[in-house]
Amino acid sequence: MLPSNPHKLLIRVTLGALVLAALSAFAPQPGPDTPRAWTFWQSDGLAWLLPESAGVPQDGSVIGWRFGVSPDGTGTDSPREVPAFDDVCGKQAATSGQKRVVLAVDYGDGEVDAYPGDTPPASTVTCVVAPESATSLQLLSSDTTRPRVDETGNVLAVSGYPAKNTTTGRELPVSQAAPASPAAEEGGVPVLLIAGGAAAVAAGAGVFFLLRRRAS
Repeated sequence: MLPSNPHKLLIRVTLGALVLAALSAFAPQPGPDTPRAWTFWQSDGLAWLLPESAGVPQDGSVIGWRFGVSPDGTGTDSPREVPAFDDVCGKQAATSGQKRVVLAVDYGDGEVDAYPGDTPPASTVTCVVAPESATSLQLLSSDTTRPRVDETGNVLAVSGYPAKNTTTGRELPVSQAAPASPAAEEGGVPVLLIAGGAAAVAAGAGVFFLLRRRAS
């Protein structure tokens, strides 16, 4: 039964919030042996969902990978930002046979998720243009991320993080997926493969034109 005095109700709610805050502040931090894992997530446009497996995302998808404390191996924390597809990939065109996918990589909280002594890299949000058949792992694999997986395909490390997980498993080769429009969340800047290729083609065309004029 609610108290008739609204001031008493406000006091109870405030005290409850303070108690919860105090309990959170004194909650034990995960130790060096607490399991941690990379987990795969997919956005429905409003929130992150934890799918059963990392399959083949469709054009317009928003996918994410998050490193964090994982007591049961499934992961409990999703990427901390839910990017909107139009904000990241809206101006990026895809040719026939290709797709555009927003890729968020969250390396976790340095105080909660990181192994003692580790400093997580800056999280990134990128628009990736890839073949329609590209899997989530292929979308993750680029010159900058170079994910490492175990024998069952579970991600162990991304961009060499955490370093503890780089001594086992194997590193995936760089895929055909190219980050086309990086949107660094905290300073991470993927390589602009598409822009670099276009510049090289334009330079080659200019040299060919000059040689033709001299020859004539």
